Amino acid sequence: MSAPGALQGVPLRGISEVILVVADVKRSAAFYREVVGLSPDDLGEKFAWFWAGPPGVSQRIGITAGPLSFGAAHIRGPMHFAFGTERARIPGLKRALEQKGIEVEGPVEFKFWNALSIYFSDPDDNRVEFCGFGDPPAPAGDT
Repeated sequence: MSAPGALQGVPLRGISEVILVVADVKRSAAFYREVVGLSPDDLGEKFAWFWAGPPGVSQRIGITAGPLSFGAAHIRGPMHFAFGTERARIPGLKRALEQKGIEVEGPVEFKFWNALSIYFSDPDDNRVEFCGFGDPPAPAGDT
């Protein structure tokens, strides 16, 4: 018996892209480049792309004033998305954002993931998360 759903139990590679509809592409591109620190892929007047992982890997953030195409013209923010990182980086990331005048919520601990997250908003009130994962907790009784 195969697993339910279209994926039939075969996992995906992760998020390919997230596209944010924003009021001002130039302003939002500056935020994701200068505040968050993402590497640009292609910066245009109507659309900007940033790498969400290592450059050349498929995970990207797209920024546009809209409308979107390909059946998504109805989408308007706010949205939420998360960048995965190492748990030990979360305190430093929080300090760096606060030094840029960004209000940061957290850290929030997710014990079931062994994760620590912080949350902040971009200029269009899209909610951004840095989720820091640690090593999985050892099962009870293991040392």
